[in-house]
Amino acid sequence: MRFATVHKLFIFYISMFSIASIAHACFAPHWDVYVINTISDNIVAHIKSRDDDLGNHTIPFNEKYHWSFCEALFGRTVFYAYFWWGSRFQTLALFDEKLEVDYCFIDDLRDEYCYWFVKPDGFYISVHPDPNGDVHFIKHWN
Repeated sequence: MRFATVHKLFIFYISMFSIASIAHACFAPHWDVYVINTISDNIVAHIKSRDDDLGNHTIPFNEKYHWSFCEALFGRTVFYAYFWWGSRFQTLALFDEKLEVDYCFIDDLRDEYCYWFVKPDGFYISVHPDPNGDVHFIKHWN
């Protein structure tokens, strides 16, 4: 193989790799959302967005369910969930523009984090992973 052909193949490979990297890059903040069970029993969460159904997840005591995503431009990203704990049930928005701005946004356009703590008296949100720290009550169980 001649040097010119190898050079062209190398340039082609680098170009395709760069385009693929850009196609999977976030142009808005990248979010990691955690649902952490602090109830001494299993809970079940069915988590969905407008585009993705993340399915049912059984979350044992002191365990977590985590997912990540690139936020859609102009605050259009919404994730919500149905929760079951024994005979109790609740629906809840887990991520939307209001929750992001009020509780989880730290003004960093790289990686952002949002933590949900499921407790016996309800649902709490924080930008920090400590359930005993700066958490904000959002909703009671039904």
